[in-house]
Amino acid sequence: MKKHTLLSDLAVFLLIIFLFIVPPFFSSVPLDGSSLFADWSFPWRPLVLALLSFALLFFYYDFRSVEKNDVKESAQGMFALWSKLKVFPVIFTFGMLFSGSLFIQYFGLAFGLVSDGVSFNHPQGALQWLFCLLNFVCAAFYEEVLYRFYFTDELKHLLDHLPASGFKDKSGKWLGLLCELLGLLCFSFAHLYLGWLSVINAAYAHIFLRLCYKKTGKIWPGFTAHFIYNVFSLILL
Repeated sequence: MKKHTLLSDLAVFLLIIFLFIVPPFFSSVPLDGSSLFADWSFPWRPLVLALLSFALLFFYYDFRSVEKNDVKESAQGMFALWSKLKVFPVIFTFGMLFSGSLFIQYFGLAFGLVSDGVSFNHPQGALQWLFCLLNFVCAAFYEEVLYRFYFTDELKHLLDHLPASGFKDKSGKWLGLLCELLGLLCFSFAHLYLGWLSVINAAYAHIFLRLCYKKTGKIWPGFTAHFIYNVFSLILL
């Protein structure tokens, strides 16, 4: 991450907590049992969130180190293109997300945990499909930047550097685990309005998407896997 003043980092973090992390905890399904996506209109809100996420990524992602890593990767000969595109992490992450989702769906059916009254309408026509895909692109990008890239690492940075926080940890192991757990819980319970099965599925998905980001050091592999998973889930699940 790029270097900023500790005060500005703290202010931005608290602003994001109250504006974006907390509100999903209070979301709810429609009381009349109607579909969550009854009308696939232009996704203004996801688009705004994606633009804000891009600004967050721009100010906190160290693009200079990424360029150095890319140059280093390009020197690896015949595997340079494969490394640059990060194809395997995308395929592996998507496979784990989709197979895990199938198992969780089966688990829910077996134990009666399927949420009642929650349904999704499939897009009708080319325009609705276009809006649907744009919605999924924006939502996947927003969630990857906020939950996989920013929240956990920035929380650890703040707790480790605030003078009076009492969270100083020379090894960084237990503090890192605590921040990882909080990131997982925030993303998981942001889906509570869809039912407990969705919370379980979100927790499982977060683990592999976070691992994808940590292993590659890039947002794009996890974002791509996340987007493809959302599309397949709408069509098949």
